[in-house]
Amino acid sequence: MAVYKRSYKPYEGGTTSDRWRFLVLTRYGFSGLFDSRPFTGAFVLSFVPFLIALAGIYFAHSATLRALLQVRGPGPNTAQINNYFFLAFLGIQSWLSFLLITWQGPQLIASDLANNALPLILGRPISRTEYVLGKFLVIASLVSVITWIPTLLLFFLNGGMEGNGWIWSHFWMLGSILLASWMWIAIVGLVALAASAWLKWRVAASALMLAFFFVGPGFGAAINATLGTNWGHMLDVLYAVKLIWVGLFRVPVSTAETLNMLGIPLWSAWCSVAGTCGLSLFLLNRRLKAREVVRG
Repeated sequence: MAVYKRSYKPYEGGTTSDRWRFLVLTRYGFSGLFDSRPFTGAFVLSFVPFLIALAGIYFAHSATLRALLQVRGPGPNTAQINNYFFLAFLGIQSWLSFLLITWQGPQLIASDLANNALPLILGRPISRTEYVLGKFLVIASLVSVITWIPTLLLFFLNGGMEGNGWIWSHFWMLGSILLASWMWIAIVGLVALAASAWLKWRVAASALMLAFFFVGPGFGAAINATLGTNWGHMLDVLYAVKLIWVGLFRVPVSTAETLNMLGIPLWSAWCSVAGTCGLSLFLLNRRLKAREVVRG
């Protein structure tokens, strides 16, 4: 604003400590995401599968409702609330979170680059690592609310209704849910930030994210068909994620073979995931700088 208006006032509020100053970026990143009403509506709709799963667990443990369902046909039972149930629910929620992040996630860094705000931000007592962490926490928090948090709520709800030590006998599933979810958060978050950093236009960054997740499988399939091998699956990070999840949720080998989920060893799937995250971090490190050199 113009100085002659004399309406400028210095900031008189409290200051954040140096250790947690990067959370300011997270707070404003959230406000930018939910400025869009369609995005807010889509975020609310992403909890519909949770309500359906909640109702399914309740029906499975309600003798009255099960009796009513059996009048028209076989109803759900407690045996169906198992590792397959939680794996399927987590898979659905992960896809919904991917669509939401693809929609709005790329704007987190793209807007700073488009408006030349990055040098101003990094000129403050905020390092590049803290900048990336602050932006990443926006995606991590959003995806967490959609994926592992509701999954754990369903897990403990089913355990409370099942009783008889069900939680302790299935306690291993807690680690599977958390590890699978945070692996997905790392992949989606880092890929979204890398795409946002290299393409200032949000729509182009979203298209790049979709291309990375859906064009890669095409190249992998072409390599498999040409060379007569299965190692092309390493270019398909979604295949690697599914393979790891199958192991985490203890899906039997026979079922995994039926789903064609044992094409490559498990260690190579972890290498594919690590390579995706490492490449994203490398691109972020190359792109994010406190100054920009313009060559005439």
